[in-house]
Amino acid sequence: MDENTNHRIPCMRCKHYYSTFDPKIPRGCKLYQFQSATMPYILVKQSTGKDCPSFEEKAKKGGDDEGGKKDFNDPKYW
Repeated sequence: MDENTNHRIPCMRCKHYYSTFDPKIPRGCKLYQFQSATMPYILVKQSTGKDCPSFEEKAKKGGDDEGGKKDFNDPKYW
């Protein structure tokens, strides 16, 4: 991929992404150990000049029902 291409990386779907409780720096990356006001992939691109090479899709949340949703009205949970 060309380094000058603006390629959006879906940080919120990455297993390294997390949200902070600080409204001034609400986004973070566990792998690179930083917090930022911008999306982490942008900061990585600005710092290295390359797209983030460490994106890993989060594992899908499983559940008994379709869509990974659980019915907590089901007696088996109580």
